[in-house]
Amino acid sequence: MTPTHLRASTHSGRGRAAGRSWWAPSPRWSTTMLAAWRAVVLVAALAGVAGASAPCGQPGLIGLARTVELTSAGDLVASLTLTDAAVPSLSVLPQVFVDGLAVAAGGPLALACGEEVRWSVPAGRIGRVEHAVHWTVLPWPPVAPTVAALDADEALARYGDRSPPGLYPWSDVVLLRPPGARPWPRASSATGPEAGGPPTDLVDDAVEWVVGGGERRHARLSRGPVGATQRFVLRYLPGQLGGGPLVATCLLDDRQVPAFDGRPFVLVDAAAGRLVALEGDVVVPGPGWHRLHCLLLSDDPGERPTAWPRPLVAAYLWGDP
Repeated sequence: MTPTHLRASTHSGRGRAAGRSWWAPSPRWSTTMLAAWRAVVLVAALAGVAGASAPCGQPGLIGLARTVELTSAGDLVASLTLTDAAVPSLSVLPQVFVDGLAVAAGGPLALACGEEVRWSVPAGRIGRVEHAVHWTVLPWPPVAPTVAALDADEALARYGDRSPPGLYPWSDVVLLRPPGARPWPRASSATGPEAGGPPTDLVDDAVEWVVGGGERRHARLSRGPVGATQRFVLRYLPGQLGGGPLVATCLLDDRQVPAFDGRPFVLVDAAAGRLVALEGDVVVPGPGWHRLHCLLLSDDPGERPTAWPRPLVAAYLWGDP
């Protein structure tokens, strides 16, 4: 690898290929929790694809083999192959962040089992990079068809005591740092929120809505009139290998939103075993369903961190006309 050619890659759970490894949750997850996580991801995949027939590879998980690189000319070039799923095809939406800000990365991609899909983001769109480029893919469409077919009352009744489909992520976030780029300066705690104390109960690494009046509670589903402000909380509990400097940002459907006091992202210093809890808000953009998906972008020095922050579970929002 030359200093002007940065590359990262992952592969499915069916074994290792040269230079590739399948993404898996942090070692903090037990075997039982991992099995449950895979089961929910499987439900999300089935909900996102109509007319499912033969599975792809191992149907009990989502396997995405990928390569991502920044060329010497400054282009971001990526490839993605579906290796494992309960269905023969899936759709994903690539997301690219340059210095914490989302840039246009193209529309949704249809992945057929075993077929490599390649695409790129030109250097002119990437621009000058002071800190880092981050890349990931999200499930598409943002709202699972099972949920999209329901109105707010029906969804709240059906999923009042269980998680709705389509909220679990399919991929972690790749960090690429070109020559001359440096991590964000963190001269003092004023650059971002500090990690809190250890939680009294186990919590999901998730974004949830703050609902209710005097007695607040958190929910994966919420509703509000179009134009109203809806509050949420982002919670992340780093394991022993999952701490470090992070950049927190949020997408409503597929658009980055200024969720943190009018800012599109905030810097966070996550300490192992100490709960990170960030409060933010979004404006209900229109009638019907929307999906809030927040991401933690690693800011460890170097091309890629030794430990990845786990992807966060998303949340649905219904806009009342």
